[in-house]
Amino acid sequence: MSRRVNLLGLVTISGICIFLLLFASQRNTSYPVDFYRPRQLSHHHREGSSLGGGDHMGASGGISTTQNASIRIQDVIVNQRERILDEMMLFDYPSGRFGQSASQLSDLTPETGGEPIRSVVITTWRSGSTFLGAILNAMPGNYYHYEPLLNFDIIQIRGEPLASQAVANLKQLLHCNYSGDGMRDYLEYGQSHSYLFKHNTRLWRLCLLYPNFCWRPDFLTPLCRLFPLQSMKVVRLRLAIAGQLLEDPRLNVRIVLLIRDPRGTLQSRKHREWCPGRPDCDHPPTMCRDMVADFYAAQLLLKKHPGRFRVVRYEDLSLSPQEITKELLDFYGLPMDPEVEEFLESHTKLDIGGVSSTYRDSKSAPFHWIKDLAFEEIDTIQNGCTKAMELWGYKKATNLTILSNKFDPILPYSLT
Repeated sequence: MSRRVNLLGLVTISGICIFLLLFASQRNTSYPVDFYRPRQLSHHHREGSSLGGGDHMGASGGISTTQNASIRIQDVIVNQRERILDEMMLFDYPSGRFGQSASQLSDLTPETGGEPIRSVVITTWRSGSTFLGAILNAMPGNYYHYEPLLNFDIIQIRGEPLASQAVANLKQLLHCNYSGDGMRDYLEYGQSHSYLFKHNTRLWRLCLLYPNFCWRPDFLTPLCRLFPLQSMKVVRLRLAIAGQLLEDPRLNVRIVLLIRDPRGTLQSRKHREWCPGRPDCDHPPTMCRDMVADFYAAQLLLKKHPGRFRVVRYEDLSLSPQEITKELLDFYGLPMDPEVEEFLESHTKLDIGGVSSTYRDSKSAPFHWIKDLAFEEIDTIQNGCTKAMELWGYKKATNLTILSNKFDPILPYSLT
């Protein structure tokens, strides 16, 4: 009887802990949707618009859903400007630290002639970028360009004929310019693949409120220009091409290359229906040739742009999330914001959710492949990845016995 009571108590406590973690995550820059409604009608609407003189305000202080069709884009922009001001109220501006001079919001917002802090992650599918992207998006005032080359399909871009268009698209987004042919394809794709915007939490809440505005350049461009921080993760463009972003002085962008053990990456890809049968995704030698090319491209970029390029391994980030996150934010020119600390506290302790969840026991997440892959699969990956693993500091497993005995696959590596 006592064992049953103890077990019931343990289950109850575990349930409470999971609930608290989920509740905490909702607090992390996750305001209720109504928070993003305009607080009041614009002067134009109050002074004789088609809405008339009645009271159209909802109980939450926002405009009722039935009136959304009468809201102008400018009304939404004006009110979101106020929301961002609220969100940035306690932000610790660099003011000369981290190589960033900004000391107030207007120094960072494009609409006021400011230059946003732009952080870009270059990686490949299932290499930890969802986790790192969510860390960066936890920063207040951040506008998240999530996988902006989604419309290019499941391919890796290593050169022409796609490289020029891919780089041009990234530059346009980082400049908050949603017009032009490249952006037209991007937005048309997004209308039938809404996850293109869903990870951009601040934008997506507005899309839920005003779906008629969501995919329009005349809404997205001025909205993006309100935000002082921009983050972007790119998984379809190899580093030698992505390095062109560092050559554009108007962007003042900083790039992190995120690397992961190919055994962990390929094990994770097995769970995604879009990967099998795609040579750029499920073929170990192809992926590892990209890792080798990225290594040599990283060496060149470190020499050419030492202050605006760096590398991090997913395993190192997972094993020391607080320390590595602090280093990455310093590199990008950002403080260790309390919202980021809260995100790390709530997202690195327990495995919750599906394969795309950012709730993970971070110390074990990178190493699931050790138990989930058969040794024959591990051996096949290693045989196609010898050079990549040697360069990036990943130890080969020579037999099943070694894997069963607390195998540590992490070795030092050097780009110098």
